Amino acid sequence: MQEKAAHPLANIPEGKLESLNALQAQYRNDARSYKADLMCGVYQTREGDPYVLPSVKLARQMLFDDPEWEHEYPASHLGEAPFRELSARMLFGETSQMILENRIASMQTLGGSGACHMGARFLRMHYEPYKFNPRGKVYIPAETWVNHPNVFHAAGFETASVPYYNPSTHAFDFASFNESMTRIPSHSIVVLQVCGNNPTGCDPSAEEWQQLAQTFQAKQHFAFLDLSYPGFVTGSVARDCAPIRLLAETGIPLLLAATYGKAFGLYGERVGHLCFPLPTDQVAARVEQQMKLLAREETGAQPRFGARLVTNILENPHLRKVWEEDLKGLAQDLADRREALKTELLKHNALGDWGFVTSQAGMFL
Repeated sequence: MQEKAAHPLANIPEGKLESLNALQAQYRNDARSYKADLMCGVYQTREGDPYVLPSVKLARQMLFDDPEWEHEYPASHLGEAPFRELSARMLFGETSQMILENRIASMQTLGGSGACHMGARFLRMHYEPYKFNPRGKVYIPAETWVNHPNVFHAAGFETASVPYYNPSTHAFDFASFNESMTRIPSHSIVVLQVCGNNPTGCDPSAEEWQQLAQTFQAKQHFAFLDLSYPGFVTGSVARDCAPIRLLAETGIPLLLAATYGKAFGLYGERVGHLCFPLPTDQVAARVEQQMKLLAREETGAQPRFGARLVTNILENPHLRKVWEEDLKGLAQDLADRREALKTELLKHNALGDWGFVTSQAGMFL
């Protein structure tokens, strides 16, 4: 009798996941009723339940009531034009010359991870300075979102860490970060979160962003901007997006990888947006042609439901006002929770200086 051939995948090795995954597994297996999950970057009620923004409920009902809503493919591999245009106007400003001159190339993506992934792949194929130096590194803050290195390694980049956080002051270490920007090779790709930094809760101040813009301009670095928590810091998307507009208007080459999972509470809908501000409308058109090729080979078409909810909110004045109030309330609630945490720590005489709990902002400590 002929011996059965071994399956060609029988010897596949175990996947080595981040330590966070192991910690999450320990949490799930812990039987204690008073356990608390502090690992997931999701805004929930104080009882730990999912929270749906009132504006999103209204936008969803509007969609359900639309007799012309259907489930066809979107008109473009890049996602539907109203979503992309309204989103770009929200991020870069209604009066942005880049928008008025059609100099922003963009595509919808599968959440923030998809935006980072597509951005990394695009740069691996097209970023000129690294074509002549294929071993050029992507520089990522030592304290960053856990998936950032994975995204760039998968795209074929090597990465290196740069200092970002000072544990003794519990604050952004501007001096060390800015100094490292002057030492790394010119034209380097540098990853920066725009606001609500994950995992430190520490962002550069407006003055520090100004100085970083000067350093990036002098060194001709490429800014890979990750926008995950607009509105979570100040309660205003426009104020939280100020660093994007500053860098773009300064002429620093950049891309913006954004997710609307947080600001709209659409975590599971995977609504992301990748944008490139560019020097001319002709360059923007060519970039979008390359984006279409990327989208075609990876997803074919972009999902419409979550993107349509965002569109409904941004294009309807009443819904947009409700959403802006939703974000203000959310940001204030986060600030109140920080104040309550600090109060409890001090009440119980916890060792240490806990002032940083309220000097930091957003979801993370």
